Amino acid sequence: MSIFDRADFAVSRRQLLIGATLTGAGLMVGLRPPTAAAATEPFAPNAFIRIPPEGKITFVMPSVEMGQGIYTAVAMMLAEELEVDLDQVVLEHAPADPKQYANPLLGDQITGGSLAIRGIYEQMRKAGATARIMLVGAAARDWGVSPDACKAEAGHVVETTGSRRAAYGSLIAAAAS
Repeated sequence: MSIFDRADFAVSRRQLLIGATLTGAGLMVGLRPPTAAAATEPFAPNAFIRIPPEGKITFVMPSVEMGQGIYTAVAMMLAEELEVDLDQVVLEHAPADPKQYANPLLGDQITGGSLAIRGIYEQMRKAGATARIMLVGAAARDWGVSPDACKAEAGHVVETTGSRRAAYGSLIAAAAS
């Protein structure tokens, strides 16, 4: 005889719903909204790049790797534009979202016809350059100098006189604004 076969253990549908509702309400009370002390969100200047306060930069890859080396090639393009080493980046495959991640030559978020690099080359270069320019601009504003007096170098923005240096992660709040 199992516990469910006992007559004194009978649970009505109403009791089950009340119990489930109270349990759900208890879980909701346990959740709290994010506070100012919560970790800073990564800087995402576009759909392809996320720069966290610390750690590796994430590149969101719009094409699928099918043996043509697209993951390495695109990571190298973006790393070059951002002036970071390839070991400082991690790739993540893009979610299904043709509006953001469509291959311009194919008109949809698909991979084929050896068109991955040709289709997204300019888009990826612009994405990396945009992020770099925003980070350099943020550092220049913070330092009160012209962006021309700054350059990107090894995951940092450096004042060309060599007097100041800031890691990308430390600039993400300023760059996002």
